[in-house]
Amino acid sequence: MKFFRRGFGMFAVLLACGCGDKTIAISGRVTLDGEALEAGSINFVPIEGTQSPGAGAVITKGAYEVPRDKGPLPGVYRVEIKAQRKTGKQIAAGSPAPPGTMVDEAVEAVPERYNKDSQLRLEVKAGANPGNFDLVTK
Repeated sequence: MKFFRRGFGMFAVLLACGCGDKTIAISGRVTLDGEALEAGSINFVPIEGTQSPGAGAVITKGAYEVPRDKGPLPGVYRVEIKAQRKTGKQIAAGSPAPPGTMVDEAVEAVPERYNKDSQLRLEVKAGANPGNFDLVTK
């Protein structure tokens, strides 16, 4: 009985420290029309019966990384990629900024077929999970 309690205690400690979870790291590169996506975000949304919270990361100079401790469980995910680009125009900031405040206008640079209406998929498995995405605007 003493051994059982000690073994159970060790198991509880492993669960408490997160050592028992099965989340997985994902990393990769994202290009838009052959160029590294300078700045943006990538999200992994569980689909097809995958029982896991989603995961996401910031894209910087075309690269992103979801660390294991923030990664998803194995399964199939819809991939959503977004990035803003400035249009060169100034627009009114709106409330709560003071009247007359102007800001740079920004629009979504990535076509909806890669974010809002994304058909991109990634199957996450144990081991290495490179998720490289080459997007095109045309």
